[in-house]
Amino acid sequence: MAKEKVFAATYVRGLEENGAKFWLERVGWQPTDIGQEIVRKHAPEEVDYVADVGGAHGRDALWLVKHGFRVVLLEPNRFSLQLAKKKARERKLSINIVRSTLPYLPLRSESIDIVEFYWCLHNIPNEYKANSLEEIKRILKTSGKLYCTTFGSWERHKMPNSIYPVTSKKAFKKLHMLVGLKPIIEVEKRTDITVPFEKYWYGEFKKSHKKRCESAGG
Repeated sequence: MAKEKVFAATYVRGLEENGAKFWLERVGWQPTDIGQEIVRKHAPEEVDYVADVGGAHGRDALWLVKHGFRVVLLEPNRFSLQLAKKKARERKLSINIVRSTLPYLPLRSESIDIVEFYWCLHNIPNEYKANSLEEIKRILKTSGKLYCTTFGSWERHKMPNSIYPVTSKKAFKKLHMLVGLKPIIEVEKRTDITVPFEKYWYGEFKKSHKKRCESAGG
């Protein structure tokens, strides 16, 4: 993995603080469909750690902690992390919070049971997508599970230049499979409840132990 360059992922163009406020105002503290699915599908006593990669102000991370999971929130935006810390104190919840930016995560290899990677892949330029997924694969345990989503399209709306969508189901699956992550359910196309024109891919993946062999486009 090349280490000569690291990009800064942001939700919107402009100051980090603007991005943190924008995201909080848009989604609030209600958990995502993915956070809720993790709670439905897993018993906290059977999971050592969940990593919420790119989890912003921690709406899912804190939801998972509330339901008994041990969680590491990893997020590049320091203002979002300040919001997460404040809310955790208010709710008297214990959570590990780490400022970090893909494609490098400061976690041990094979230390995480579940990775939630919600609406982050489209913030990553295409040339870094595979390296970022490889890093997620690195921290997953052999039996670990990745929940991944990314924008596919905005019906009749133009995306900002800061978004790099994965435009087809085939490309979304291929991108994961080429780095050794195999789908364990059929990839779904979902619709954002708040903004219905935003369509995104949803998949669940495990390690396939195959080596990366080529790149995949969006």
